[in-house]
Amino acid sequence: MDYQAITVWTVIKRFLIGWAIAGALLVVVSCIKYKEFIVTAFANNTWAWINAVMPIVIIVFAIGYIIRSLFR
Repeated sequence: MDYQAITVWTVIKRFLIGWAIAGALLVVVSCIKYKEFIVTAFANNTWAWINAVMPIVIIVFAIGYIIRSLFR
């Protein structure tokens, strides 16, 4: 077996790959452990965004409709 030269870039790559694997493992474990909490938080925030954006969409649609009706 021959030894390979280790460069600074190799050390940095191994460090980053190790942290990425550890982070991915932590995300998987957290998603399994706190699945109900994540689903509830996502659902509540999704409905909050829909409730916040829907009046703006309706107003923009109404203004567009009014402008189109003026130029007919």
